[in-house]
Amino acid sequence: MPHRSPRRAFTLVELLVVIAIIGTLVGLLLPAVQAAREAARRSQCTNNLKQIGLGLHNFAGTKRFFPPAAANTTTTSAQQLELCKRLGVTVKGQRHGWGVFLLPYMEESNLYGQYDLKSDWSSAANKAVRESIVPAFLCPTVSRDGQGLTTKTVSGVSITVGPGDYAPDDGYDTVLETKGLVDVCANRNGVMDVNVLRQVAEITDGTSTTLLISEDAGRPNAWRGKKQTLVMGQTDGGWCDPDNEYITHGYTTDGLTVNGPCHTNCTNNNEVYSLHAGMANHVFADGSVRFISADQDIRVFVKLITYAGGDLAPTTE
Repeated sequence: MPHRSPRRAFTLVELLVVIAIIGTLVGLLLPAVQAAREAARRSQCTNNLKQIGLGLHNFAGTKRFFPPAAANTTTTSAQQLELCKRLGVTVKGQRHGWGVFLLPYMEESNLYGQYDLKSDWSSAANKAVRESIVPAFLCPTVSRDGQGLTTKTVSGVSITVGPGDYAPDDGYDTVLETKGLVDVCANRNGVMDVNVLRQVAEITDGTSTTLLISEDAGRPNAWRGKKQTLVMGQTDGGWCDPDNEYITHGYTTDGLTVNGPCHTNCTNNNEVYSLHAGMANHVFADGSVRFISADQDIRVFVKLITYAGGDLAPTTE
């Protein structure tokens, strides 16, 4: 019989070389895979905001005004109470967030039909809707344990609320002017404000350079920079919470001190914040969705918030 040579096995050195090559390839591919996944998540975030922008314009097309940042009938103002009645909020002492009014214009009519505008948003009557997860109000880049419900105490009662990563940025802090970080402006208000029903024609600064909705992602957890610093550290990030809206205060770049030059991604403590690198997405009053760089000068950024400040801002891209 012919003699067969024994099959030669891999030596230890060869095996280690193969393992090293595989490790190098994985190291090269992993960042690319992660970048591709984040690009897909960012695209979905943009699509969510486009859906919100379309809903806002469908609402405005029907009602002839944009929804308010919140409806609040605890006010004593007869004028504001009348404005709330135009939204169907006819009972005094009630509060409702902007997201509620948008539901039927975002293919969420069934959910809206379960919501009782005659009862406060925090009431037992609105518990099922309040705790609902509405995907269009969530940025997929944000990871949450479980459902990520916000826990909040309202009038001495602890309630839970479905999370939301988008909110109206409806003004900016006057201290920024005092500190010389921004220019003095006669009208610091945004389009969507509490108990305000603003019409498109009132946006004299231009719809393509005026914000409606911005990211304030990660709530109810507290974030500084790209690090989560406290679980359940926020209490007002729910999509139907009337306290969901905020104004820009500006922070120091470490996210610790209020009234600094940083307007984006330094803290999600009621400031513009996203987990996208170096930017955040926004819905503009013309319905478009664009990102604004975190490096943009805050002096320019606040001009995008005001709807009639006479301070026209440049385009963002």
